[in-house]
Amino acid sequence: MATIPVARIRAGAASSATLITLLVTAGLGNQALSSWRTARANSDGWSGWIGVLFQPLELTGWRFNEPSGADSVNHWLAPLVFNGILVLGTALLVGWATRGSSRLATLFTTWGMVTLAGGIAAAACTPLAFAGVPGQAAKAFQNSVPLGLSLGFIVGAIAGVVACIFAGGGSASSNASEPATDSLESTATLPMGNWPLGTDT
Repeated sequence: MATIPVARIRAGAASSATLITLLVTAGLGNQALSSWRTARANSDGWSGWIGVLFQPLELTGWRFNEPSGADSVNHWLAPLVFNGILVLGTALLVGWATRGSSRLATLFTTWGMVTLAGGIAAAACTPLAFAGVPGQAAKAFQNSVPLGLSLGFIVGAIAGVVACIFAGGGSASSNASEPATDSLESTATLPMGNWPLGTDT
């Protein structure tokens, strides 16, 4: 009698990490929480650690409406570009780097790829964020890229744990759940040609 194996559905590492970055950028970065983010970024609580943890989150501060003033379009687009590249970069980099990885490798690889995506996103949005601001471009990148890497590092740690739980070792388990077709085929092959199908009387 044939048996149907129970399918185990696992969320991929890329899907898990992308979901975490999307929740952070869309949820904590929205305009309604602007004053809350600023207050936390300027906080001296926990000997200044709260401010250190929340300052990178300022990069995600997108708005529903365009602000007024010179270069307002660029300043409005900057967080949207950062958020988009962070989410899409996470999906592509984590999906590419964690394919077939073990649980532990998935955790650290996801962590590193989200950190890298944060740095790339910060570098890409810097010209927009500092449009019309006098000063050297190098200083602008020195201010924004470390914040992007810090945000990627913090979010990547969470995404790595989630990806490890829901996706680590998925390749090995799926291979183990597949039947050994070669052995089944070899045992089902019978020497039909040597069997006496009939007798002469």
